[in-house]
Amino acid sequence: MADSGSASDSRPHIVIVAGRGEVLRNFLFSDTLSYLAKSARVTVLSVVDGDAFVRHFSARPERVVRLREYPQPTLVAYLRVLIENAHDRWQWSAVARNNWERRDLRAKERRRVWRRRFVKVVSWFLSFRPILRGLTAVKEELAYRLRPTRDFDELFEELQPDLVFNGSQIHGIAAELPMRVARRMGIPTAVFVFSWDNLTSQTRIFVTYDLYFVWTESIRQEFLRLYPHVEQDRVIATGTPQFDYHFRPENRLEREELCQRLGIDPARPYVLYTAGIDHHFFEEHLHVRRVAELLAGLDLPLRPQLVVRTYTKGTSDEMKALAAEGLPDVIFPPVTWDAEWQTPKYEDLEIYTSLLKHAALGINAASTVSLELMVFDKPIINIRYDPPGSDLPWCLGFERHILFDHYWPVAQSGATMVAESDDDMRRMLKRGLERPDADAEARRTFVASFFGDLLDGRAGERIGRLLLDRAQRESQ
Repeated sequence: MADSGSASDSRPHIVIVAGRGEVLRNFLFSDTLSYLAKSARVTVLSVVDGDAFVRHFSARPERVVRLREYPQPTLVAYLRVLIENAHDRWQWSAVARNNWERRDLRAKERRRVWRRRFVKVVSWFLSFRPILRGLTAVKEELAYRLRPTRDFDELFEELQPDLVFNGSQIHGIAAELPMRVARRMGIPTAVFVFSWDNLTSQTRIFVTYDLYFVWTESIRQEFLRLYPHVEQDRVIATGTPQFDYHFRPENRLEREELCQRLGIDPARPYVLYTAGIDHHFFEEHLHVRRVAELLAGLDLPLRPQLVVRTYTKGTSDEMKALAAEGLPDVIFPPVTWDAEWQTPKYEDLEIYTSLLKHAALGINAASTVSLELMVFDKPIINIRYDPPGSDLPWCLGFERHILFDHYWPVAQSGATMVAESDDDMRRMLKRGLERPDADAEARRTFVASFFGDLLDGRAGERIGRLLLDRAQRESQ
């Protein structure tokens, strides 16, 4: 890696903070880094390091610094729990209600019912917008004053960045401390709201930023509703870089090459089943087994195959055992993620895009994958019933995912088929394979209404342009 730029280098200096592995995919493999590197100095502060990743960055950053996660002080961690519960109680979205129920269930299992009741009562009294905002400010003040290290103060003093960008507001708590320090040092900050469900399904945004990037205009409006104290021009709809890869011709393998790599028969259609993380989609291996049985029983000219893409960050032992059984016409291709860092490898980009492109039909419980399948105009089945033979409480079942705030409009749009039983699944498999264009108009309509003009393969570049513009203004 190169050393820091010389004092005579007048280009703005931008720090990209990658607190989770997917930030590499979104902003370092994508056009964001390459766009920034043309006119700015870029330092990457990342929980993931090593040449296996850096060599695939779309441009060479000036420096890569390892991002360590430090434990939160006890008082700060306790306040965070209270605020998270109070935020859920105030917001009371479908996901928030489910979070509440799941916490109740965990407390009962761990024999901590009275502790849970105490948290619920306190959270109710705190679940008002002015109180939440004030308590969040107190928590952030304490988190800064009680910060466990001054390493980031020293790092930013050395780097003198013009802007610090956090590639994900959630699931990367390691990123919060450097962002908190940067803001206190008067350095402009920006953040990307990682996914379309995050505002309603994840916790409160604790750190304050100067710029917030979100996927779509509808998400922008939801953000402003939840955080009305944030000025409107600080929240910008940009699209998401994770969809950009689907527009790159080099990511689209020919069907024969893809099938050869993964052990799929190129002469027959395949159904792509994308599994969810095991601690959210319980007993899903039972759904996979039943889908395989239903496909085998269909009366079709060509016998379809089932390709199951597991979720690397959470694959149950039962799903692994099912993969090891070697069921006929069922393929579990290896997912090219790094196991140590739980991060998508660069090679996974073309495999995943190509799997979507060549699939005859896609199945998922209620996933972002549905939107990606719509990009390729593929028929989609969502699952609104529990796996056969399972006995899940409703708060752990499959139906809740369909009813979540971000997903319910998809289920209601007609762009996907929503199976509520095995009979539905059998009928929808046959319909999707025999009449793939039946829901095409609904798919196109939903994509157009949801993304507007932001689904163009240029979200990464667009975010890079916004970051560079702000950094240039600060460096003058």
